Order: sequence, then structure tokens, then C-alpha cells
Amino acid sequence: MPDTDTHTLPTAAAKDLADEAMCERARERYAGDRKSRWRRRRKRHAQLPNLIIIGGLKCGTTSIHHYLGLHPEIQMSKPKELNFFVEELNWDLGMDWYASRFDDRFKVRGESSPHYTNLPRFEGAAERIKQSCPDARLIYMVRDPIKRILSHWVHATGAGYEHGELVEVLSQPNTQYMNRSKYWMQLQPYLERFDREQIAIITQEELQTEREETMRKAFAFAGVEETFTSEQFDREWEKSSAKEGDKYQLMEKLVKLPGLRSFDRNFDRLPESMRWIVEKVVHDPDKPPAPKPKLPDDLFETVRTRFTEDVAGLQKFAGREFAGWHDYS
Repeated sequence: MPDTDTHTLPTAAAKDLADEAMCERARERYAGDRKSRWRRRRKRHAQLPNLIIIGGLKCGTTSIHHYLGLHPEIQMSKPKELNFFVEELNWDLGMDWYASRFDDRFKVRGESSPHYTNLPRFEGAAERIKQSCPDARLIYMVRDPIKRILSHWVHATGAGYEHGELVEVLSQPNTQYMNRSKYWMQLQPYLERFDREQIAIITQEELQTEREETMRKAFAFAGVEETFTSEQFDREWEKSSAKEGDKYQLMEKLVKLPGLRSFDRNFDRLPESMRWIVEKVVHDPDKPPAPKPKLPDDLFETVRTRFTEDVAGLQKFAGREFAGWHDYS
């Protein structure tokens, strides 16, 4: 096991309503499975995963999930976010249900769930993964902490989860906007349970600017043929700029209506080609990135200094400085 510095976890702040809304939707997506014994029984060729993307939120997990799933030796789960190892979300669905999301005929089987690094909101995910899938390899997607916060903000406001004022909310030091960008803190429970070689850090910036090379490294880490490539690597999924668009916000309102909730719950189960059609309509991936909200200079400096130790710890662990990040020293 790697040596880690003592790292104090944050105390849970007052209930984060935006985070609560996202979590409730994550649980609701499997309401039908809870009502059906057939959906929860173990199926032929069921097998537990050996690759898990543990986050983080708004760090490119959707894109790398799809890129990995293009490899003929890899099966990535449909839906993408099973959130099984979060007790408050889908742990109650049972191990047979979870194993049946994967097929033992694939050398590598994987899933992606940003809530696996959602401390202090959810605790115990690392321990449950270790108990159930001790040999699994873990990929932690990260991005510049402040850029992630602003993307998280755009997502939460665009989906109707967040109704506060940007400066007032982001001035608070103990919200999930801040906590989810403290990657080194979020990683501590995994470092306590998994060997160093089982954990890979990939930045969203690397995935965007050096996609072929980054995917070769990801394939090698997963244990499959690393030279595989695909023309679909050019696709970018769920670009955050779309969260500010009228089409996305209309879709978010529609899927909350009773008659369309089933579509929302089952969207990730659709064939890749159909999902890409919806992706192009709703997220418009060919559209240039929209400008993000900007923090006032004094607040930017305050937020930047909150991540000094966290970024230093993560970069030391990863063995490199992350290109495209602000200076957090």
C-alpha cells in the first residue's frame, strides 16, 4: 500500500440542495429494477467488473466511458452510472443485480460513477469496492479544480438544481462544489485500501488535447491491446457548454414529467448510434464552448488558495504537474 499523509475529511455542511437533487435522480433511475425480481436476478455470463472509474463529477467521465467501451476487449456498463457502491443509492439492489450489468466474455468490464468520490456526502464506497472487487483497477478523472467548480455550477443551474447566487454560494468553503474538486482528499479512502498500481489519474485536459496518447495509456492500464483506435474518439460527450442552452434546459424539464421519466431512466440503455443522435440535438457537441461564469478576482484568489495542498498532494502522487491548470502553489 502507498504511504499517505493524514488528511482530514471535511465535516458535512448543511444539506446541499443541488447535490441532493442530483442524487435523488440517480436513485430514481433504477426504480423499475427495485420493483422487479426478474431485473434483480443473476443472469448468464454475469461477472463483477474489474475496471471502475471513480469520478470526478464534470471531469470527462462520460467521454472516457464511451471511448473505453469502443475497444473490442472492453465492456462498459449500460447505463454508465450504476452508483452501486453508494449505500444510499443502489447498494440495496444486490450483488446479483450488479454482476448482471457485466458480461464475463469480455476481458475487461467497467463502469463509471462520479458519486464514488462524493465525500462527505457518501462514505464507504471505497470499502465496498475493495470487499467486492479487490483486484479492480481504478481510474480517477480530474480537471482543474476551479474549472470543474464552474462546470458543476453550470450543470446544476442548467438542470434546475441550483437556485442560489454564484458569488454567495461559491464563497462558502464547505459545499460540494468545493469538496468534489478536492481530489486528493477524495482519493484517501482508496489509497488506504488499494495498491498504488491499481489507481490511475487522468486529467480531462489530457483527454481533450492528447486523446490518442491518453487512451493508449488507459488501455494499457486496463490490460488490453493499447494500440486500438477509433474514429469515434473525435466525439465529445455531454459538453458542459450545452447546460446553458435552451434545448438542454427544456429537456431537463421534460424528463421530470411523469410520462417521460421512463425515457430518462432508460436513456443510457439505448444503442450507441441512437444516443449519439440525441447527444447531437441536446448537447450540440460541434458547437464552440460557451463562456463559463467568471469569479470576481478576490473570490478567485480565495478559492484558488483552498486547493494549494490538495493539488500538490495529487500531483506528487501522479508523478507529474497537470498541464492546463491554474497555478495553485
